[in-house]
Amino acid sequence: MRIRRYTGKDVQEAMLKVKMDLGSEAVILSTRKVRKKGFLGFLKKPLTEVLAAIDDDYGSKSNDKPAASVKMRNTAVLSGQKANGSVQDENDRVSALESKIKQMESMINRIYADVSKGKTQQEQKENEKAHNAAETVRPGTVNTQQTASQTSADMYKTFARVLAESEIEPVIIDRMLEKIKQLVKNPSSVNDLFSAARKILVNILGEPQTISFREDGKPTVVIFLGPTGVGKTTTLAKIAADYSLNHEKKIGFITADTYRIAAVEQLKTYAEILNIPISVIYTPQEIKEAIANYSDKDLILIDTAGRSHKNAEQFAELKMLVASAQADDVFLVLSCNLGRTACKEIINHYNFINNYKLLFTKLDEAPVPGIILNARYATGKRLSYTTAGQSVPDDIEVANVENIVKSILRINE
Repeated sequence: MRIRRYTGKDVQEAMLKVKMDLGSEAVILSTRKVRKKGFLGFLKKPLTEVLAAIDDDYGSKSNDKPAASVKMRNTAVLSGQKANGSVQDENDRVSALESKIKQMESMINRIYADVSKGKTQQEQKENEKAHNAAETVRPGTVNTQQTASQTSADMYKTFARVLAESEIEPVIIDRMLEKIKQLVKNPSSVNDLFSAARKILVNILGEPQTISFREDGKPTVVIFLGPTGVGKTTTLAKIAADYSLNHEKKIGFITADTYRIAAVEQLKTYAEILNIPISVIYTPQEIKEAIANYSDKDLILIDTAGRSHKNAEQFAELKMLVASAQADDVFLVLSCNLGRTACKEIINHYNFINNYKLLFTKLDEAPVPGIILNARYATGKRLSYTTAGQSVPDDIEVANVENIVKSILRINE
């Protein structure tokens, strides 16, 4: 099977490229919005990327059809008038099928056009909203007449409102206001507050830290923890792909997620694609033996089952697994979609871990990344990676602190 990526300014252009290259029998695997790399690409409208595939022997099947047709004609000649009638009936059926296919193709094109039109209108509305919000807080865009009449109290209220809309914890907002008042004595505009806040937030979030490899020649053991549905397995596969393909590390998989339907099969699929061995364990007592079997690896990645912090029995089993693994690195995986209350509860229940790093998924699905600042402030633990999308290994990066701060402060540069 051939798998290829096609990009276009919209869905129609990308689909046209697919059809021209692979033909109408191509299968669409996924579509997503992407931006060109570089600073200029960030400012331009995102492109549409289509991942399509077609069977390798599709062309040979098509080439076989004329030979089959010749055989049918020869048979018809030998069989006389009755056979000629059968061939004519067959041709009529083929013509009818071709007509239906053309009708279906036309219908699909109309659907694509309607969907794309709806997306375009929605994107225009969202861009207008984002532009209006950015004009409010973007440095250099505050109306001078409005600034002249705006008191310091009004400026701080505007600033506090932006942080509240980013779902920042009230205690953090209060602390930031105190710090900014110490740094900015007489603000001339609200932009002065945002400039100071930007520096404070970058300092709070700190420098991200990824996997810390051992230097004694032994494999580095890394375990991933977190609630159900945050994307631990996919994230683990992204990290494995990066270190395997880009850093040439020898990797081993261990999964203890035997409770979720198809969880083991999902990781086995990734392991097969990346040519990585995988071990499945069913009890915490098996983890030491599984780790010992990978003594020739550089990196051992352990996937765990999502455990509800409200289920005491299941959480006790998770604690046993963590204690038995004695991992060199622990990553607490949290979704950016979590609410403030749920985030605090999860963090409190994972306080049995002495040292861990914060990893945030689904950044593309979150309206605001306030949870990242809240979790960092509450735990004091280092940030590591963020993920945005399902593509392996593309949709993962070391946490970009500057971009996170801009999103929190609604700054669009």
